[in-house]
Amino acid sequence: MKIFTRLHNALLLLFALVAGTASEYASADIVDDIYLKTDSNGEVDAIIKFNVPIQYVRNFPQQKAPYLGIYFNILDNVAPDQWQNYESHRSPPSDLIVGFTVSTRDLTTGPKVDIQFNRPAEFSVSQGKDGRSLVLHVRPDRVVPAPVLAGAQIPLKDGLPIFPVVENVPVVVANSQPAEGLSLDETIKRANSQGGVLMGQARDSLAAGQMIGAVAVFNEILKLPINKYSQDAQLWVGIAREKTGQLAKAKLEYETYLKLYPDAPAANWVKDRVAKLNAILNVNVVANKPQPAKVQRTDFQVTQYGSFSSYYYYGKTQTDTISTAGGVQVPTSFSAKDQSSLISNVTATARAYNNEFDNRLVLQDFYAKNLLPTGLDRNRLGAAYYDVKNRFDNYSARIGRQSAMGGGVLGRFDGITAGYGFTPGWKVNIVTGQISDITIGTAPKFYGSSIDFGTQSSIGGSFYMINQTIGSLIDRRAVGGTLRYFDQRKTAIAMVDYDTQFSALNMATIQGTINGESGTDFNMLLDRRRTTSLSISSSVNGTTASVDTLVQNGWTTEDLIALAKLRSTYMNMAQLGMTNHFNNNQWQLGSDVVVSNTGGIDASGTLLSDGTTGLEGYVAAVAPTGNAWTFSERLIGNGVLASRDVSMCTLSFNKSDLVVGKTLMLNSRLFSGDAWIFDETVRQYWQTDSTGGSQATSSLITKFSYRALSSLILETELGFDLTKGVTSNLDTSKTTRQYMSMGFRWDM
Repeated sequence: MKIFTRLHNALLLLFALVAGTASEYASADIVDDIYLKTDSNGEVDAIIKFNVPIQYVRNFPQQKAPYLGIYFNILDNVAPDQWQNYESHRSPPSDLIVGFTVSTRDLTTGPKVDIQFNRPAEFSVSQGKDGRSLVLHVRPDRVVPAPVLAGAQIPLKDGLPIFPVVENVPVVVANSQPAEGLSLDETIKRANSQGGVLMGQARDSLAAGQMIGAVAVFNEILKLPINKYSQDAQLWVGIAREKTGQLAKAKLEYETYLKLYPDAPAANWVKDRVAKLNAILNVNVVANKPQPAKVQRTDFQVTQYGSFSSYYYYGKTQTDTISTAGGVQVPTSFSAKDQSSLISNVTATARAYNNEFDNRLVLQDFYAKNLLPTGLDRNRLGAAYYDVKNRFDNYSARIGRQSAMGGGVLGRFDGITAGYGFTPGWKVNIVTGQISDITIGTAPKFYGSSIDFGTQSSIGGSFYMINQTIGSLIDRRAVGGTLRYFDQRKTAIAMVDYDTQFSALNMATIQGTINGESGTDFNMLLDRRRTTSLSISSSVNGTTASVDTLVQNGWTTEDLIALAKLRSTYMNMAQLGMTNHFNNNQWQLGSDVVVSNTGGIDASGTLLSDGTTGLEGYVAAVAPTGNAWTFSERLIGNGVLASRDVSMCTLSFNKSDLVVGKTLMLNSRLFSGDAWIFDETVRQYWQTDSTGGSQATSSLITKFSYRALSSLILETELGFDLTKGVTSNLDTSKTTRQYMSMGFRWDM
């Protein structure tokens, strides 16, 4: 009962905090969650989940370091105020890996997240299979001592043999030559390669608690010609069967192992398991009550963790202009404090888990106290939910305020999501709720379903259907899905969303990466999406009206659909990137080419002669942008200025029909001992426009971070911008902006 009492108290605290901070204004953060997944080799994957679709581009450094920067693309329309400096998330506690913090600082170099480890760690980074996450693979921070069993000759972990290390060997394909035509060496080489791939899949199934799927994969290995994984597969198929409760079949697998490998290091351990299974099976026979043995559940473990941060932001701008009127120069000056706010962010998680269940209570909340005389305070309740997963029966559910994780849901919502894996590679999901990011009018309600396939294979994806309503109106009715391919060196993801009510495409994206063996990686992206996803709600974009008001005044569904189409257009983007690693990964050169354009929109709504508008408001016409090109080179080095630093030099050139710009940026992050971090950024930007005007901006940013205690970090940032501009008629302007922030982050 103690575990449920602690969870109950945590639940009361969670919703007490929610009740005290919730407000009408709300918007989700970019990072949704961080959770850890341990494989059978004892190594850990940290999954960093985002609230929007993303594409992983590159990361640096590539070797052991206390700091990691991960660059990515956001494949969604994200409002500027959703990408802020305040956001910070702490990793769950772990006995295996060093702790770390994920933050969205350094906006000038974004989209990017910074990972700060508590001490240097070894890692690698890859794209998540769902297209909304990054996978941070972290090497174990320490070796967990294995228990010693009498007579055992193999290393053990939690009473089981250590799972064999799976080598990253290339898959051998011989389409041009049948198997019977291969030499003995070629046959063994092919079997080893295929066995390695399957062994990796079986390891992942074991880590996910999907024992039936693991049994199937182990059997596929055993069907291959004798290879380097055959012995381990014969051992582990018995373990997997025992964990499913198939004791008699597990005993047969163990006995087969002893016949084939009587002198193997694991033979004594297997003999001990056979003796124990004989005792269990004989008891059942004597009692004449054969019972399917259940997997023994381990005791619940409880953890609570989170962080609280609070930062004060200040900014002041001075603008001096000289305009010419009638041959006379007229100077003007304006100075104003444009920012003064205290921004606080809290994340808290209470978790109770064992080998069967994983229960979590999660809270994320943000509050901005605006200290300007005319400023408004804001509160964002990002998450407040209970989440449960069952590893044995492969089901999951989440209830409360949460962020969309695909399935056609757009935005953050209050509701329920649930899923059930009915076979090892297939899972069905349902979702229902009410969109919470609505400040005017009725909040849309929705329900939907989806199916995931190939969850344990390199090829897989999902398909979904969703229906969203506002009152009696269908707001959005769409179908869509994802198709993906993943292996050790290549990934590809395609996503699409089609609205059947509007008979129009909302979004289509294709992205891919290739990690070359020569140290050169490639990434590509083709993206086409609506500037605003089509729905009845989007008909009032750009106005203060609500759908309710229009409906009450006689607007029909057809009218609203036509208005929504007028107020939305397509954005298109194509990107090709290349990353070169050299000098033992001390240096990295990233090259990117991006071309994008946005279509125009016609004027919509009613604008009266007196300047007022009709109920539907008025949205002025917007011309298409034409193609905008950006070419950039980013050189990043480790240990350039000091033994522990990360330095970066960025050169970029952008050109569109209206503007031509060039950027030079230098950034360096220096680690001094285990307590101090110093950041310096210098940026110079030059721009000319199609009217003959020009502009130049110089920026300097300095940051200090000091770890006062193991769980307390103090931070200060100072910045200065100077912008000088000349218009086509030779009017000049000079704008200086000074800003600073200071505060702390406390990890609980």
